[in-house]
Amino acid sequence: MGDAREADVEARERERRDQEKQAIYAEGLRALVEAKAPFLVGGGFALYGYLGRWRTTKDVDVFIQPDDLHSVLHILMRAGFVCEITDVAWLAKARKADACIDIIFCSYNGLFPVDKGWFDNARRAVVLGMPVKIVGPEEIIVSKSFVAARDRFDGADISWLLRGTATKLHWDRIERLMGEHWQVLLWQLMHFLYVFPSERHLLPKDLIARLLGKFADEVTTDDYEPLVCRGPMLDPKLYQAEIVVRGAADPRPRRCLVPEDLPFADGEGDEGELQEEPPPAELIAEGN
Repeated sequence: MGDAREADVEARERERRDQEKQAIYAEGLRALVEAKAPFLVGGGFALYGYLGRWRTTKDVDVFIQPDDLHSVLHILMRAGFVCEITDVAWLAKARKADACIDIIFCSYNGLFPVDKGWFDNARRAVVLGMPVKIVGPEEIIVSKSFVAARDRFDGADISWLLRGTATKLHWDRIERLMGEHWQVLLWQLMHFLYVFPSERHLLPKDLIARLLGKFADEVTTDDYEPLVCRGPMLDPKLYQAEIVVRGAADPRPRRCLVPEDLPFADGEGDEGELQEEPPPAELIAEGN
């Protein structure tokens, strides 16, 4: 009985904290909406908008274009949030109490900067009582396709999203956004087919045929590229030894996207630098 009471108390406490966080998230969204800031909501809230399936989320993801970062941070600061730029290549954060709003202006690997196309492809929704726009499913799929690190894999989100929206997706946009990274798209579609084999009819056969044709050409070619490791596109740490030790080219197009006059910076690093942790020592040792 004692353990059951403790578990019930812990559950109630988690629910109370979640409600407090959601109230703070709503404050942040309200501030942005009332200021008419251009932003999109992504993450778990966007997935819920498309699927009606809720999963616990530790924060709110707000997507903006890089040039709007200055105004968005000032809006949230006036609403009582403490703001910082965590990584000038893709991420800022706004905190209040125990709640955090992630302000994202590019994918972490630098491949997909948020641009006008994201806003043109957005959908209307109501999030925490606020009328907003959420990230389009196509952008969710391509950006999540590269979240495949040792401690996080978003393939499940992609599979559920494909199952729920495949017949309505702009597949040409997905293929165009993935571009030369078509192998990752094929991989995610194969993952979907493995998870939901009875739903294979949802995928466009012409796209599958094109991707498999490219795959057949690639594995049979005798042309080899210079020493390249694309691993950091998927996991920013686990493959660093290949780059640091062996000197492989880093394929990530990461760059500073923060306007030069922006008076915010992560307190742990020099303003304007890419804030990325070095590879763990054990990985460098393995590469020797």
